Amino acid sequence: MRNKIVVAFVILSITLFGTGLSNAQNREEKDRFYAKIKVFTSILQTISRVYVDETQKSELIDDAIKGVLSKLDPHTVYLPTNDYDNLIQTFDGYAGIGISFDKIGGEFTVMSVLEASPAAKAGLKPGDKIININNQQVSQLTKDETIECLSGPIGSAVNLSVLRDGWNGPRKAKIFREKIVIKSVTPYLMIKPHIGYVKIDRFTSTTSRELEHALNELESKGMSYLILDLRGNSGGYLTAAIDVSDRFIPGGFKIVTIKGRIAQSNQEYYATDIHTHPLYPMAVLIDHGSASAAEIVAGAIQDLDRGLIIGKSSFGKGLIQSQYRFLDGSVLLITTARYYTPSGRPIQRNFMDKTKEEYYQYAYNDQEIKHRTHLHDTVYKTLSGRPVYDHGGITPDIWVENDQNILSENLRSLLFSKNKIFYIFAEKYIRKYPKLKLKPNRFISDFHVTDHIFKQFCTLALQSNPDLTFKALIKDKPNIKFLIKREMAYMIGGNETRFKVNLERDPVLQEAFRQLPHARQLLARSGF
Repeated sequence: MRNKIVVAFVILSITLFGTGLSNAQNREEKDRFYAKIKVFTSILQTISRVYVDETQKSELIDDAIKGVLSKLDPHTVYLPTNDYDNLIQTFDGYAGIGISFDKIGGEFTVMSVLEASPAAKAGLKPGDKIININNQQVSQLTKDETIECLSGPIGSAVNLSVLRDGWNGPRKAKIFREKIVIKSVTPYLMIKPHIGYVKIDRFTSTTSRELEHALNELESKGMSYLILDLRGNSGGYLTAAIDVSDRFIPGGFKIVTIKGRIAQSNQEYYATDIHTHPLYPMAVLIDHGSASAAEIVAGAIQDLDRGLIIGKSSFGKGLIQSQYRFLDGSVLLITTARYYTPSGRPIQRNFMDKTKEEYYQYAYNDQEIKHRTHLHDTVYKTLSGRPVYDHGGITPDIWVENDQNILSENLRSLLFSKNKIFYIFAEKYIRKYPKLKLKPNRFISDFHVTDHIFKQFCTLALQSNPDLTFKALIKDKPNIKFLIKREMAYMIGGNETRFKVNLERDPVLQEAFRQLPHARQLLARSGF
């Protein structure tokens, strides 16, 4: 099967090498290429026959493919079948029951339940313990094996045995699997009077529908300003980015231009009047994790003066990958075009003089990015004449540091520990004081993590990790108190309540509030 992959890869390569050459050049190039393939095959056969240690041909071929792709851009990649399937599930959904879970204290605990999912319909809740799946004891399974047990064809049933605090014993639930699509627009809410907030996590097959629903609901509640949060959004489908942009940009204005080496790759996309919403002032939040499709949206809004861009510079991925799938289900994602914002500026950062590691590291180098000059950059103009540059990525109109969320190494290890100390502590506390669940808004405004609560947490943390010291925890006291409250907020009211607690530590969002009047002035100058 792997040999078939190589054959398919060779055919694709010959097609690419032949493009743009004369007949004579094409024949000469193909002859050289076939000769190299014969050498490559002979090398594989020789290694397999006489190399001192036994080797796997399939692994050698995988390494050879990676070697070829390493000479190209950082975003051209070869994905084995499982990796590609996992990637597609992120954007198109999967067959399952709609829960996330983790192993905590030796028990598989439900961490979240998707709204309207089969698990939600069956009454599962965060904190439930899964004891048994289809007559298999979950304690004897690994996390991957548990995921496999919960997966299956749409319409098929999975039988669970579930334990919950307050029950006398486990209860059985028969749940029928459905297609589960992870929401990409969450949360969305009126964050202040007249100010709506929408977070887009990724650009999937359902993003435009989710956004339409969110905007309609917020507008019905009197939204006259919008904060669109694209921080940490690594991209997704080009069509989704265009559809999202079309909600905010009047018909006839260019959203993005795509240019490739072959004519079929060239395309221009324009906004329509079909889906455009009222032109309320906007602030768009980005950071170094905002990439690809997120940069299409941010770039279009910035170039057309539709809104202010606030935060840190985006990643700088302006390359588009086409998919070539092979007989075994593996996929080559190969860069076939670049995209450009309405002003004509490219988004892709330079990668030619960097290793792959340096390329990714640079995107997060605040000092170098923030203090770079535009001496050698090409200048482009927004709709109202503001200068923008082609250094790579989207540079925010207003740069905002977010140092409050920088955690110490000790606290990071505690927060991401397999022991889930913050979760365990919050769960025990809320179980002891269940009335906290009755009024989420009162919890946000009135509840404070006292020194007594902090000391109780420290006792649990020190028991779970002997390498920690009370002195080290004291240094992180403000951050620990915040993280405890944030974990409790999620258990009390889900994502929306946790988000409202996060507001206390979000200088980028606070700056967006202050800049909305300027966004209104910018919109007035755009001439829409």
